[in-house]
Amino acid sequence: MTTGWYLPLLAFVILAVLECGSERRVPAGSLADHLLNLAGLAVQGIAIPAAGYLIATRVLAAHWPDFAGSLRIGCLGAFLLNFVLVDLVYYAQHRLFHRVGVLWALHQCHHASPVVSVWATSRNSLWVSFLFVYLLLNPLLGFLCDCPQGFFFSAALTASLDLWRHSRLPERFAPAWLGRALVTPAHHHLHHSLDGQGVNFGANLLLWDRCFGTAREPDGYPARYGTSNAPGPWRQFLFPW
Repeated sequence: MTTGWYLPLLAFVILAVLECGSERRVPAGSLADHLLNLAGLAVQGIAIPAAGYLIATRVLAAHWPDFAGSLRIGCLGAFLLNFVLVDLVYYAQHRLFHRVGVLWALHQCHHASPVVSVWATSRNSLWVSFLFVYLLLNPLLGFLCDCPQGFFFSAALTASLDLWRHSRLPERFAPAWLGRALVTPAHHHLHHSLDGQGVNFGANLLLWDRCFGTAREPDGYPARYGTSNAPGPWRQFLFPW
């Protein structure tokens, strides 16, 4: 379960430092926005991985020990299971979060941030963090894989890419050729713009958006972010309905 745990931490530190020295320096936000960002990092960066670890090593291992490693696909297969299949499920779930009213209320906190940066990556309402496929699927699939190291290394890489695509770095840190396959920061920042919330739902791969007609190529970074009619900051986090 702990394979590659250092990747998101390393990515966060590097990206935060690069943002500080970038010409696209992160604008100062309100105290409430900073606190929401830190609360999200604590939940998704600490609580969710800890919950997944306990589910896989305590709950599943105790109740279904005979199924541990029963999915014999090797390290490469385990890596691709997470990087490709879980990514597809995330794409579908992300679209639902935008289309279903009660789910959008939970997800709106993430889009209400007036600034998109590495710090705002995990900003979300408290409850939605426990509904993500990364908690619902990753412990189970990692437990079933005969090479959980490959699966969880891919999960750590996905978390690192999540930090990267929220970062406010210049375009040279995400060359155009990467956008042929991956969701780049410019793609995801477009998703956070006022008129782009119906496009670019993917996490790792832009393939799903292209297949299902929700891909849109960015033209630089948006001038404005956020969403309309969002409740107050702490209602967004604790009781968004």
